[in-house]
Amino acid sequence: MCSLRFLPTGLWRQETFLKLWASQTLTHAGFQMQYLAVPLVAALLLDATPLQMGILASFGGAPAIVVGVFAGIWIDRRSKRAVLIGAAWGNALAFLVIAISAWLGFLSIPLLFALAFALGGLRFIVDVTYRAFLPSLVLRAQLIEANSKLEIGRSATEIGGPGFTGTLIQAVSAPFALVVGALAYAGSALSLHRMRPRTDVSPRATALSVRGELREGLAFVMKSPVLRGLTIAAAMVGGTNAAIDSVGLLYLVRQLDLTPGLIGVMFSVSGVGWLVGASLARQTTRRIGLGRSTAAGLFLMTAGDVIIPLAGGPTTIVMLLLAGGAFLFGAGLVTYIIARTSLQQSMTPDRLQGRVNVVLRMAFLGAISIGALVGGVLGETIGLRPTLFIGAGGELLTGVFLLWSAVSRVREAPASGE
Repeated sequence: MCSLRFLPTGLWRQETFLKLWASQTLTHAGFQMQYLAVPLVAALLLDATPLQMGILASFGGAPAIVVGVFAGIWIDRRSKRAVLIGAAWGNALAFLVIAISAWLGFLSIPLLFALAFALGGLRFIVDVTYRAFLPSLVLRAQLIEANSKLEIGRSATEIGGPGFTGTLIQAVSAPFALVVGALAYAGSALSLHRMRPRTDVSPRATALSVRGELREGLAFVMKSPVLRGLTIAAAMVGGTNAAIDSVGLLYLVRQLDLTPGLIGVMFSVSGVGWLVGASLARQTTRRIGLGRSTAAGLFLMTAGDVIIPLAGGPTTIVMLLLAGGAFLFGAGLVTYIIARTSLQQSMTPDRLQGRVNVVLRMAFLGAISIGALVGGVLGETIGLRPTLFIGAGGELLTGVFLLWSAVSRVREAPASGE
């Protein structure tokens, strides 16, 4: 990582940002293992049904409903660095509990559900906290650059993580992959321990009550046509993607007969698309505008996801089609994320970053719970393939909504969120 200091781009020279970048890259490595290993533990070791897979996927978003905007107030009042450190160690512990219980033979669907819920809660806290933390580390004019670099780090885990995880699961076991994931989370915590941010202090006490702070955060989002549009789109993206994810692995394993290793390769190609999209994000937003970049990302995601249920024939042809779809999906998703996150952060004052982030994450993750359950039910009633088509259609509608909303009229991030 030291060699990055000699790259010409400014933020690579900022030590505090580099440590956050390293921490988030390792965290996303853990997320990659969680994304593939936990569902495969359920499918391969516990013989989960489509409905159980849908319930498991819903726990990625259910904690957002439970902790909700209260998490935003809690995060706004505390050292965000300390919150991220605690979440990293919590993720490592949950991974180890799943692995050890599987090895000892007492892992069950209810226990896996409980641990998946805990992991979902920790991921929610991490996602909200690092996005609230970033604007205090860099200038607002650097937010697109900072988010692009963070997503480039994430893309490295998208490229290497799934293939590595799939191969590891196939060669050893899914529980062993989770042990490796626990080590990644430990590395994330240690990187943050070494960070000494300039402004990592809790904000001064406010005269508002908890209820007043909740109202303040929600009112700020609802009064802004752009933030309101981003929130609605976040819910639509979360629900449609969850419907796809809840049955996607089952479709790949049971109907296309792919091995964990081949599934890992497919996800790795998605990571290549992620890297390309993240690398081109600044050029994309300059060319078509920050707001329209969110819609462009959704249209690429739709093109990628609709290929999955269309794939058929010999395994080689199937893998080529799936790889193309995965590339488009990865490039589209990262374009959407960078544009949306940079726009959201730049329009929000520092004192409200946590609460505004929570509102959008609540919309996204809350919709995941609903979408995953709906996807599981549809998978059992109308079949896996039609469910995948419905999910892709939902992504297309989200892109159209963003084009018609106030979001598409924003070309550049405002200089201040006040």
